[in-house]
Amino acid sequence: MREIKFRAWDGELKEMIGPEEVLSCSFIGLDGEWLGLSDLLKGEGGFELMQYTGLYDSTAIEFCEGDILEDDGEYWKVEFYDGAFWVVAIGGTAVAELLIDNDYMDLVGNIYENPELLEAE
Repeated sequence: MREIKFRAWDGELKEMIGPEEVLSCSFIGLDGEWLGLSDLLKGEGGFELMQYTGLYDSTAIEFCEGDILEDDGEYWKVEFYDGAFWVVAIGGTAVAELLIDNDYMDLVGNIYENPELLEAE
């Protein structure tokens, strides 16, 4: 059974909050209020919660929804819908593939810290 964990994007500070901080809720919002996991799940405080897929790229780095993968010059965005993780082609093709085993792809960024990778979308 895979471990279920999350990371979060802080939209106000423009920084990623790692899974350990999300799990322990050891961070404080800009207004000085303590933020808990329930706040993140509700989308409060400008945070975007992203779940890890439990899968790894070609260099054994775990990736999650919102990440961008690359394979032979083509970029793919990891999304969660219909109860599963998918990779959606960025750019000219409207292709989506069920994310089962993508250890041949490379993690190159995410939609928040590397928005330039989405420009071909």
